[in-house]
Amino acid sequence: MLAVTLVAGTLVALATTPGPVPVPAAAPAALALTSATSTGTCTRPARAFRPARLRLSAPARAVRVVRVPRTRSGAIGTPPRTRAGKWLAGWDDQTRPGSGRGSVVLVAHTWPDGSALGNALLRRTRVGARLVLRNHDGALRACYRVTERRQYRADAVPRARTFRSWGPEQLVVVVCSGRRLGPGRWTHRTVWYASPVGAR
Repeated sequence: MLAVTLVAGTLVALATTPGPVPVPAAAPAALALTSATSTGTCTRPARAFRPARLRLSAPARAVRVVRVPRTRSGAIGTPPRTRAGKWLAGWDDQTRPGSGRGSVVLVAHTWPDGSALGNALLRRTRVGARLVLRNHDGALRACYRVTERRQYRADAVPRARTFRSWGPEQLVVVVCSGRRLGPGRWTHRTVWYASPVGAR
């Protein structure tokens, strides 16, 4: 599990609860996160919106997205620490999809037994995968294609690049990864950077 905290005015990614098992170097094929259409064609949303669903193609399901408010210390919250919460994506409302600027940040639980959304992303999501966010009624959607997957030491996530509120819009997904050092302590963070796709 992961939290992102604001320290001295700067966002920092921190592990707060159990995270994933280490990911083998030879992971399975990419988990494509695609739109509901067979063609995967996307049109940029007409306006910014609050995301409610993240579409995954394998496993074939629409994952709920929940807003995770900041804590008093400035940390981004996490989805509920429940069985159902393991397959929720947490969204920090600093930036909405479709806004055209800044980082749309999602976080997901990872779990030592490999049973959570974060674990599935670590095992299977690679460059080229598509992620689709939708609003509550499905009328608006924002599609992104993963352009880079990086693993950083827990204390070395590039904050200005990852959690920026300026520059072109990007979707950023962050989960704990690497080796478990103890409860809530993991050696690394894995970050996916994804760019908007689709014509207006």
